[in-house]
Amino acid sequence: MKHILYLLLILSFSSCYFLNDGPVNGKYLNKKPSIDEMVGIWEVDKFSYELNKHKGYEKKKIELTLKTNGSFQITNLPNYINVFDQTEERFVNTEGKWELEKDSKNEHWVLKMNFSNSNLYNKGIIVWYDLYLLEDELIIWNFIGDPDSGNRFLYRKQ
Repeated sequence: MKHILYLLLILSFSSCYFLNDGPVNGKYLNKKPSIDEMVGIWEVDKFSYELNKHKGYEKKKIELTLKTNGSFQITNLPNYINVFDQTEERFVNTEGKWELEKDSKNEHWVLKMNFSNSNLYNKGIIVWYDLYLLEDELIIWNFIGDPDSGNRFLYRKQ
């Protein structure tokens, strides 16, 4: 009985690392996307809007705009997305710089977003968003807070 308890504890502690393969049934991006594939307006999906509703936020269109010059703008980003130092505003319009790079294991492509001098992250922060291929459609996503919570934002290109 003691061995089963230890096994359950080990599995629950390691679940974030070993069992967390993404938010949807798709696959990580192994081929670098072109600038044309990335540049444009991206909007969060239905699940992300439902998460907002669950957290008590009214529905506002949330968009990420990636520009060819390497800058980005996000409109109506809810402040709970910032798990480090929330602002007083419920929705934030913010900007920064973006680029494509390989993940820490040098296996998959990610979207590196630098929020330096951002009104959302007062001290600035770099966030890596996963790039995922779902039914031949490129998506951008990231967990909010603890991955085991299942809370995440997923962007689809418009």
